[in-house]
Amino acid sequence: MKYASAILLVSLLSLELGCQQQETIAASPDAERATDASRAATVTYPVANYSFTDSQIDSRILADITFLASDKQEGRGPYSKGLQASAEYIAEQFASAGLDTKLIEGKPFQVFATRERVELGHNNHLTLKSADGKSRAVTGDDYRPLSPSTVGAIDLPLAYAGYGITSPRDGYDDYAQFDVAGKAVILLRHEPDQAGSTQKFAGSGNSKFAYLSTKIVNAIEHDAAAVIFVSDEAGIKKEKGAEDKLLSFQIRMPKEFEPKIPIFHMKRSVVDALLKEADKPSLSEWEASVDKSLQPSSFDLGGARVTGEVEIETSDRTQQNVLGVLPGKGKLASEVVVVGAHYDHLGYGGSGSLAPWTREIHNGADDNASGTVALLETVRQCAAWKGTDRRTMLFIAFGAEEQGLIGSEYYVRHPLFAIENTVAMLNYDMVGRLRKDRLTVYGHNTAEEFEQWIDEAAAKHAITINKVPGGYGPSDHASFYGRGIPVMHDFTGFHSQYHRPSDDVEHINVPGIRQIVAMNVDILQHLVKDKIVPIKNAGGSMLDLYFGGIGSGGQPDNEEKKEGGKRALGVQVGDPQPAGIPIIKVTQGSAAEKAGLRGGDILAGWGKTKITSLDELRAAVRATQLDQKIPVRIMRGMLELELEVEFPE
Repeated sequence: MKYASAILLVSLLSLELGCQQQETIAASPDAERATDASRAATVTYPVANYSFTDSQIDSRILADITFLASDKQEGRGPYSKGLQASAEYIAEQFASAGLDTKLIEGKPFQVFATRERVELGHNNHLTLKSADGKSRAVTGDDYRPLSPSTVGAIDLPLAYAGYGITSPRDGYDDYAQFDVAGKAVILLRHEPDQAGSTQKFAGSGNSKFAYLSTKIVNAIEHDAAAVIFVSDEAGIKKEKGAEDKLLSFQIRMPKEFEPKIPIFHMKRSVVDALLKEADKPSLSEWEASVDKSLQPSSFDLGGARVTGEVEIETSDRTQQNVLGVLPGKGKLASEVVVVGAHYDHLGYGGSGSLAPWTREIHNGADDNASGTVALLETVRQCAAWKGTDRRTMLFIAFGAEEQGLIGSEYYVRHPLFAIENTVAMLNYDMVGRLRKDRLTVYGHNTAEEFEQWIDEAAAKHAITINKVPGGYGPSDHASFYGRGIPVMHDFTGFHSQYHRPSDDVEHINVPGIRQIVAMNVDILQHLVKDKIVPIKNAGGSMLDLYFGGIGSGGQPDNEEKKEGGKRALGVQVGDPQPAGIPIIKVTQGSAAEKAGLRGGDILAGWGKTKITSLDELRAAVRATQLDQKIPVRIMRGMLELELEVEFPE
């Protein structure tokens, strides 16, 4: 689930996706892709014969979510193999249920972005040769090629060039009066004096000179023929367990960067052995000396050489929506009901994680493998319907929701069926934690009939509904509501594993998902055959989503809009918790960031007001005088902190 406006985050996409790999966004589909429902192709796939007892439904749901949320799928991160495998699994389940999946060039995939992906090949080896001619192979546990590397064989003399930094501002240059042309240079990560005693560089933080990308470019500018990184002692001490771990293969570089030389990361023990053989100071001794003097001393390694080969494989990876159609029948067949859920997640974490200090697989069992398996089970049950005169159903597993509703926004701009023929949209996002039979449903007031249908189905299946008015919200339904389509969006609430590596299958309420699916299958019986009257301006605001809440239901008047723009807090928030309002993300340069708010904080108080609801937060923000510092109380882990927020005039 992504707490951001589709419009705002799609416009910010270029900020979130910059990296060394090349990416293209798909153009509009060919005209023949926008096929009218009445001309939908005949299903030719063999159809599975499902049984719908509670135990068999639970078994299917558990099998689906175990596959999607396994470590093997790499957290279904953007462009990952696991994301592609998940898309193919969903397509297979659609086809097995009897949906038409030969939709776009004979396939169910609506590709909206392509990126060249680089991966470590299988033919990588490295050997170190000392000056006396002795050779020893470096095992794969002790070194790793990195993604900004060129490929091919190497045979190069070795040199040591400290931190690989040239900083006139700090009066420091590891390359001063030292020629590294044609050599493989060993470089320490980060920068000198991380204790900050000399007031140079960034102390315990990182200046630009600490970045791998800066060091690589600088080495290339000094004509180095290869770079071998080694972790610095201060950096290792900051790591959990203080272990000398190898970097991951994928290294982010400036978008315009082109690999020019081989790049490696090697463990300190291997480099220290080289230094000892060359009768040079150990890494620790060299670091301690330079930390104190800030006088670098680079040197050759007495005739030692490195030989070997680098193999990196390239392939095109895609991001796509997965589509399946259950053709309608009779006079309603030209109208379309969309049922959707996003299947992507965060991969190994990154900026969207609420544990950004980790690089662990975020399996996203609840967010949103749970919604995806609810979608699959809904497909199976709807495909078993009999009867005539019903609307066409389009089932979509959306990609790139976590990057800003990109997949759903792409679909509504390039629909398979004319968007004006789409009469309703039902969305599942985070439905795996049903507690005390309570379910939040957004959009009950976006069509005249929705509330009654929701109430009846919820009562039948013993579910208590928390109704949130308005059709905008933190998931893919917002893209459809933005085109005037009535929507419903199901959500079972936040939890402490949200956007963390601990969002795993063992926390999922499988019978709860079955219960939610059963309720929505009953609602869908109405959606595919009964009259639907949209309600325009049903409430909710894109600015509410981004700056202070999730749909209080009321639209601000013109004066509020004018003044509210000056009081843009700059946060994405979650549903209220007993301790306050969760901060999901903080906008760069915003009042919130300047005050020191972070993603993962709980906003508990504003001035003298205890904050327990979104309306209270919105009212408190709007009541704050400009150019006046207001104390804001937050919970950060186990700590209670007081910060000061100020909205400039």
